[in-house]
Amino acid sequence: MIDHPCFLERKTSARSAGMIAPRFMPFTRNVIPLVVLMLLFSRSGVAQPGPEFPLARAGCAARHTIPLPFSLFLPEGIRLGYDMRSYVASPEFGKFDSSVAPEVGFDEIYFEALEMAHGDISTALLAAALGSFEHEYIPLDILGIRIDLPLTSESHARFERRWSHLPAYLYHTRELDRDKLQHFFASAWLKSTLGMDWLVRLAGEGVEIGEKLFVVGGFVDPRDLHANADGLRFELQAERSLNARPSNSLTPNP
Repeated sequence: MIDHPCFLERKTSARSAGMIAPRFMPFTRNVIPLVVLMLLFSRSGVAQPGPEFPLARAGCAARHTIPLPFSLFLPEGIRLGYDMRSYVASPEFGKFDSSVAPEVGFDEIYFEALEMAHGDISTALLAAALGSFEHEYIPLDILGIRIDLPLTSESHARFERRWSHLPAYLYHTRELDRDKLQHFFASAWLKSTLGMDWLVRLAGEGVEIGEKLFVVGGFVDPRDLHANADGLRFELQAERSLNARPSNSLTPNP
């Protein structure tokens, strides 16, 4: 029996070394191994991921959260965003996040999304943003009437578990800044989609003004805008290299 490619543990060696292992080797080297693989698959099936590869197992289990045919009607970034929510909520990721620095967990979220997206940076950034979304609902104030707008289809228990697994104190301040992940990745995604820095900044400022005007207790948070700027800067690095780490684009956020 052999390991399915989904089960290969790439997170300990390849990622810690600052690189993503290649998925394919030159065709001429793989003719015989491919024949052997086909024979093994036809006879033995696929081995389950072992306990020594917990993150790989969690990543495989998180695939295809939205079943067919419904997944066919969603853009890939949104569909993978649901998969990323399952991944972050998994016990395996929670255990991993609690044992490493917040920057390491932060990088892991991006690299898992990048792997799910097969190297498509824009899709990965959207999936990472949705996977790290830390609001269960937004309390809107419309003409003095409070309306709680739901932002997730998760159960409250599943949302609480995923929220608790998001890296905290990413900027090493007193603030429990789990919301900065979504700002960082969403800004990076907008940069990859819109291209123009000024338009991305304008969108971020518009969100903050909207919060001040329509969200109960909302205000313009300069720390959110700072995370937006860091995300914008990271997108440029990600375009240059698939091995770029989000944590390397973080700057001190007062």
